[in-house]
Amino acid sequence: MELDAADIKILNHLQGNARASNAEIAETAHLSASQCHRRVKRLEEANIIKGYSAEIDAARVGLDINAFVHVTLGTHEENRVKAFVDAIEPIEEIQECYSVTGDADYILRVSMPNLAEFSNFMMHRLMPLPMVGNVKSYIVMENVRKSSRLPLAHL
Repeated sequence: MELDAADIKILNHLQGNARASNAEIAETAHLSASQCHRRVKRLEEANIIKGYSAEIDAARVGLDINAFVHVTLGTHEENRVKAFVDAIEPIEEIQECYSVTGDADYILRVSMPNLAEFSNFMMHRLMPLPMVGNVKSYIVMENVRKSSRLPLAHL
């Protein structure tokens, strides 16, 4: 699906305010309310807009530890890769998992209430997985920059 300037304006606006009214989005995109509504629906149906959510401050709800965990599998047999992905899928503390190039096979982003819980997660849930070969963790000391906005101006 090709995106035109109005689509980009809609997406940019929604990235900054997912709760914006259709009228507000239409004004930003220089469209009528009905045209805007149709475009938003089309973007949703094409899975360009995948959903809407609230951003929650982890520390304010008691999740003080944010960490990145690099996981290297012991071997790369297809069944072990699938087994790893299946094993981590239900673990709620893992917010993100990326298959990556470089020294690690996967990078996980996890949130925990404290160091004791993080240690328990590492020692009793992640490292004992039979397909895991090596694990390195990095605890975030300070969030310097965080953005979920995509750089749509470059399109």
